[in-house]
Amino acid sequence: MKDKTHYIFLSDGYRGGASTFIYDHINYLVKKGKKISLIDKNPKKTYGKLSKNIHLYKIDKNKNTINKILNTGNNKKFLFITNYAFLIKYYFILKKFRENNNKVLLTIHSGLLSLSLKKYIAGLFFSLIYKNANFLFFGSNSAKNWWMQKYPWMKIKNSPVFFNGINLRKIKKIRKINKKINITFAGRLENENNPLLFLEIAKKILKVKKNIFFHLYGDGCLLANLRNEYREKNIKFHGWVKKNEIFKKTDLLLITSPINNFPYVALEAKSYGIPVVSCSKGDISKIIRNGKDGFIKYTNKPDIMIILINKILKNYKYFCHNSYLRSFKFDINISCKKFWRKIKIENYNSR
Repeated sequence: MKDKTHYIFLSDGYRGGASTFIYDHINYLVKKGKKISLIDKNPKKTYGKLSKNIHLYKIDKNKNTINKILNTGNNKKFLFITNYAFLIKYYFILKKFRENNNKVLLTIHSGLLSLSLKKYIAGLFFSLIYKNANFLFFGSNSAKNWWMQKYPWMKIKNSPVFFNGINLRKIKKIRKINKKINITFAGRLENENNPLLFLEIAKKILKVKKNIFFHLYGDGCLLANLRNEYREKNIKFHGWVKKNEIFKKTDLLLITSPINNFPYVALEAKSYGIPVVSCSKGDISKIIRNGKDGFIKYTNKPDIMIILINKILKNYKYFCHNSYLRSFKFDINISCKKFWRKIKIENYNSR
């Protein structure tokens, strides 16, 4: 029997891991012939090229677009969101949506990394209404543990954890180190990603080595100030750039955020055979194998990070080969298949 369910994805214009997650699941469902709608502040800007079979809508200030798409039409609907705040912002719209026997799926991929009073109160409110989502899945154990610790009354111990995947690539040759070495920061230039540590490492290395170039890819509130402050020839700010362009020009990925749950950027680097050095806590430890395809060590000391970088550069081919092999552990098709199979089983059991 053909599935007539209308799958609706709601996002907020944020280009990052959450939008990549949505993009991958949209593509997976499109291949299955599902009816898909995407609602975003600017779908084409956020997601780039999408299938012509997807219906695109822009969010309007009065919430009329969301209300109309969710609560008109006779087909059964399934709403997919990755932002916990949407349950608060669209509370009454979603309440009406669920009363019509439609389903809401929420996936959470991190805690509140910069926990202000306003965000804590928002999280508190969410912790009281989270059951308005029919399904609550987490993108990492570390994200799930964060919510359990901050709001212990949430009964989420049995909520499933599903790790992201990536599209696997076939590379003809393992990368070789050149005289000009490119080290990359890829992510939003925000305090929670600690680009200042990346720049501090860059300045220390550039005092003794002039053949290394440091690239920062991504937008964010710190971009303008950092670009003005760091004008060294070997430090370059690129803004937001497509991932293919980033990894073609990267020899080593450096992740300096203190917490990183299960980052796409580390997975994607491995699919290009690029080693990763990270100082982050979280489920990123499931991606990197110390001394094999990179290094992970929880520290904020540049000198320790520089030692790890040099270890990779001295045995570069070995780390690249292992990085590429490691990527096959994270096939996006297998990840999506497990994800939607769980939805199907849970949906059946809830009847």
